[in-house]
Amino acid sequence: MDLLLIVFLLLAASVGLFAYQFSKQKLIDEVHLPSDLNSGAEQKRVTFKDILNLSAQFTDRLIEKTNMPLEHLKKKLISAGRPMNVSQFFAFKVLTMVALPFIGFILFHNEPILFIVPIVIGYIIPDLWLNNTIKKRQTLVLRDLPHIIDLLNICVGAGLDFMLAVTRVTEEFRPCVLVDEFKGMLHEIQMGSPRREALKNFGGRINSTEVLSFVRTLLQADRMGTPIAEALKMQAEELRFRRFQRGEEMGLKAPIKLLFPLLFFILPVVLIIVAGPILIEFTRGGFMKF
Repeated sequence: MDLLLIVFLLLAASVGLFAYQFSKQKLIDEVHLPSDLNSGAEQKRVTFKDILNLSAQFTDRLIEKTNMPLEHLKKKLISAGRPMNVSQFFAFKVLTMVALPFIGFILFHNEPILFIVPIVIGYIIPDLWLNNTIKKRQTLVLRDLPHIIDLLNICVGAGLDFMLAVTRVTEEFRPCVLVDEFKGMLHEIQMGSPRREALKNFGGRINSTEVLSFVRTLLQADRMGTPIAEALKMQAEELRFRRFQRGEEMGLKAPIKLLFPLLFFILPVVLIIVAGPILIEFTRGGFMKF
């Protein structure tokens, strides 16, 4: 236990020294003054992103030396909207694996198991955060996808080419995640990528069942030569039907989800209100009068 404590304190001290050195160096670089003339300058607050970028420099070297397979993680980060790169994600893991044991040691320094468990939790937390970010982003995309398909159908039915229709919709529709992805697809096509490849990359970035189905429908219509307007109309109807099914599913799950709050929070309060006066009368001997 003494050796484990020493190792942990050394890790915590290293992270603190790295953060302090980074904040000091960044302050000097931004003001462009020597350190002795910079004492009166306005100091910049060190954020978690700054510490993350500093730690990412060391995790980047570790990744290069170990040659870890990172394709799956890169795809997940792309599906999450690129909130950070691979090196920053591993740095996030390292920071949580150091910070949580430090808190656990302060609270439960006499229990070795309560010091080891936070290390495992700190390793899992970044993965849970990444998966939750992907789900939230996919939910935002699915919320706007039927409306955008309807607008694309109207534009194509009015005589516009599909790519011109996408350009018009991205200009007129409100800013959202799906519009940003369409703009990325248009940028790929403008840079010289084939339309089929740009559509596949568009579906891969979002990585949702509905979006992949939408992309497959467009690719099939392009390959078979069928009218895109008809394909868009069928796709919009299918998406509405799936959304209706998801709404029914969530409605059927609602009573089960309400069962536990009713049992553990509402029912005890009702029992206290109803049975409380009766028990008080019983303890005072009120029932002896009858």
